[in-house]
Amino acid sequence: MNKLAGLEHEIRGEMAASLGRVGARLEALLAELARLAAARPDPRVVAEHRAVRARAELNLWYLVVQREAMGLRDHSRLREQYVIPPPLAAAPARAAR
Repeated sequence: MNKLAGLEHEIRGEMAASLGRVGARLEALLAELARLAAARPDPRVVAEHRAVRARAELNLWYLVVQREAMGLRDHSRLREQYVIPPPLAAAPARAAR
């Protein structure tokens, strides 16, 4: 293998590793969203869900941008695999006694 081919191989490996890291981070955020959605919907949980959801959307965007930089333009399967749930509804207000 010549030096240029070796460098190209290393670059492709780094690109793949970067995609893997972003994908793993996104999967962890989606798991956290599922955990929060299963919790009692109090205002703290709703706010935390909103913050985690925003980070998940940002990481999905990072994944799309990295894929486009690699020449991959069709992201339909990506959006099927990493479904970001809708925001949680605000917890109902408790009645005053």
